[in-house]
Amino acid sequence: MNTSRFMKPTLTHLLLTLTLILSGRSTAAAQPDPPPSPEVTSALQPYLDQYKLAGYIAIIADKTGKVHYQNLAGYADVEAKKPISQDNVFWMASMSKMFVGASIMMLVDEGKVSLDDPVSKFIPQLGKWMVAEERDSSHVLLKPVLHAVTIRQILSHTSGLTGLSELQQITGADGTSLKARAISSVTGPLQWQPGEKYQYGNQGMNIAARIVEIVSQMPYEEFLQKRFFDPLGMTETTFWPSEAQVARLAGTYSLNKEKTGYVHGGIGFLTKPLSDRVHRYPEAGGGLFSTTHDIFRYGLLLANDGELDGKRYLSHAAMEELQREQTGKTKVNYSLGYHLRNGMFGHDGAYGTDLSVNPKTGMVAVFMVQCGSGDQWGARDLFLKTAGEGFPK
Repeated sequence: MNTSRFMKPTLTHLLLTLTLILSGRSTAAAQPDPPPSPEVTSALQPYLDQYKLAGYIAIIADKTGKVHYQNLAGYADVEAKKPISQDNVFWMASMSKMFVGASIMMLVDEGKVSLDDPVSKFIPQLGKWMVAEERDSSHVLLKPVLHAVTIRQILSHTSGLTGLSELQQITGADGTSLKARAISSVTGPLQWQPGEKYQYGNQGMNIAARIVEIVSQMPYEEFLQKRFFDPLGMTETTFWPSEAQVARLAGTYSLNKEKTGYVHGGIGFLTKPLSDRVHRYPEAGGGLFSTTHDIFRYGLLLANDGELDGKRYLSHAAMEELQREQTGKTKVNYSLGYHLRNGMFGHDGAYGTDLSVNPKTGMVAVFMVQCGSGDQWGARDLFLKTAGEGFPK
């Protein structure tokens, strides 16, 4: 068989190749955008029509990184009629908790931490926690803890801690350092004995982030940057969005009382200006900002058992821990900074952002929205249900 005609490029082929190189284009870049899912469009359209959501981004992909469906609908800025886009920045809120759990598990992999280590091993002051056994308007009866609070418990919301520390309730969620917040936690007594009940909150996450600082000997934000954000190419994920990023921040909208339009809200949980690195500190349980691209990158890491692009971030054993219920006798579907839902794991944020990964099918589902009225949860659940039904089995 004469193969010379396959091996020898034609003049036309050479000219075409040169044209593509000089124009900065590639055949990959010329590929069309992934199509929207008709089912997701149909399911979520009533939320737009009834002013329950101003806009959303919904991504359905597999663990290879192939995006099967990409839905963008509505506005990031209703008043300016600015369509929502992948350039928009979103407040991740409690999605931040995923990185606390992953950071601790990275240190577990390195043999520097055990999930069942007492928190007081790293922060001795927290060995003095007391439990409020009785409480009414005239008195509080404090008793010692029966068992030391562990790292597993602060990550799974079973430590007995309230949602925010007393210090945060005075200074604001991000007004003091992780060190100050962690040490001050000893003053607000535990609400029950460790392991007895589940109460969701941020206080335990901030203590865990402080342990990351102590063990790694670097600020928590630096640990995230070096261990996760930089190597994953998560260039827009930060506790301190720049002024340029704030300008791209998707607006927060809620349904008005008359149910005829939107009310434009804000992020009251954090201190302004958001770019202030002097007076604002990391709120590990709910302070990160990010983009669709960045969260998708992290979703691919989760879907690929802690490995991405040839780099392993978390061991198989660590990933198994993150996908396992960790709430003991309370039996709440929660792990170590990760929600567990319908065979998926990930986390959501207060305004409806969500990352959900199905380890069996490899589906990665990203939902980006900024809604403050409560309608985000029904929309999120409907999206995940529709995504799961349409994902190739």
